[in-house]
Amino acid sequence: MKILTHLFTGAAMTLFSATVSYSQETRPEDIRLTAEQINADITLAKEAFSRVHPGYTRYTDQATLDNAWDSLTKTANTQNGMTLGAFYLAFQDVLADIRCDHTKAELPKVIAKDRNITPVYLPVIWRVIDGRAVIENPGETDLSFGDEIITIDGRPISEMMDALRPLIPVDGYTDFVRDTHMGASLEFMGGAIDNFGALKWDVKPQALISVRTSNGISKNISVDRIKYNEWKALLLDGKASTDFPDAITFKRIGDQAAYFKIDSFVNYRNPVDPDDVYGPIFTALKNEGYKTLILDLRENGGGSTDAKVGLFSYLIDTKTRLVKDTIIKTLDHSGLEPHISTWEKRMVNPNRLGFKKNENGTYSVRKMFSDELKSVKPNNNAYAGKLLVLTSRSNGSATTALLAKLKDMGRATLIGEETGGSAEGTTAGVLFYLNLPESGIRARIPVLQDFNNVTSFTPNKGVVPDILAPTSFGNFVAGIDPAYNVAISMIDAK
Repeated sequence: MKILTHLFTGAAMTLFSATVSYSQETRPEDIRLTAEQINADITLAKEAFSRVHPGYTRYTDQATLDNAWDSLTKTANTQNGMTLGAFYLAFQDVLADIRCDHTKAELPKVIAKDRNITPVYLPVIWRVIDGRAVIENPGETDLSFGDEIITIDGRPISEMMDALRPLIPVDGYTDFVRDTHMGASLEFMGGAIDNFGALKWDVKPQALISVRTSNGISKNISVDRIKYNEWKALLLDGKASTDFPDAITFKRIGDQAAYFKIDSFVNYRNPVDPDDVYGPIFTALKNEGYKTLILDLRENGGGSTDAKVGLFSYLIDTKTRLVKDTIIKTLDHSGLEPHISTWEKRMVNPNRLGFKKNENGTYSVRKMFSDELKSVKPNNNAYAGKLLVLTSRSNGSATTALLAKLKDMGRATLIGEETGGSAEGTTAGVLFYLNLPESGIRARIPVLQDFNNVTSFTPNKGVVPDILAPTSFGNFVAGIDPAYNVAISMIDAK
């Protein structure tokens, strides 16, 4: 019986139902919680995270976290309570101090439901490059690709990003990753500016956006904000989903090389057999004798174990393990059971026979109970040629774990940007969803911590590529792709 069947990025769409109610005249984020209600939720959350989270003090010391919880309690008491929106933001701020990308608070269902009723989202898709906000998909507005956002409703975008960065969780000290979630993200309900900003600032149905065009002209554009489902459709832009089987691109580059792009390992919402996806591609690579493969993982933030391990099996020539140890902090969840849920029910009351106690009080998962701890065998159609892997700061979780192993083995040349995530090992595997009864907030608590089977890593960091080729603001607007161009120049034509 396996307890570790897939590795979540933390993207769960079902939200816990809030116990609070509100009138038609009151916006859900303005619901008032009493100090007693907030204190009850904080007490439960602090106990659950400190008892269960294996990386609770991995990057932040106990005293700092205690002070963060105490400060939130003091604020609630001093103000005789808080609004639901304010408490959600303050609670997420505390969770971000843990510095774990899989640790976060979902919007209370009452607010999440309102996001498809009340338009709070900008009707464009944008990203941050070199600290500047550039429009990627202008939707149906009068804005254009490459326009730089300067202000929104009179607020400088730089100041808005500074205010919201502390709310965005990252692994360790990969703080540069925060900007990748500023404009667009499905880890919450929209990027930080929309998801958090709609609770922090007064958001009107129309937004005034000032931009600087690519030729240096400044202009102001008024746009109608949109609802979440409309914003998500704009983000997907015709794609069926961001799931693994829908996130594959393959093309041949002459008769010597091929380009294989995988934008997601998420294979738990609409699961498929990874071999059904990888098999035809790698069979073609082998049969057609390609000498160079450019593997583009730059948009891949992580996902499922089977998609990651499946790819790994097509890239190696000898049996090896990806993970050398997986630990759990405690086997005792007594008192927390009424408030936690998970897809892996057996982890709530785990069988002690599946674990070995360590000297530091943690428990290691026994090898026979974990897919991740087993050796991966090379596939019969494994690719043996030159492997060039494109990386970015968007990489994390399972993707960073794969990159760390490929680099450690010397199997690939990594090209691009330093990644997020942890080269040492991810804290995730199985998530507990902690339901806070007073506020209706549902928080994600990782249960397992992996230790990657690598000989060296940079503590608190992701993976640094062999060849740095970052995307600059100017190159992005001009359509120049430095990392891809470097890879093309390295194609083995012999």
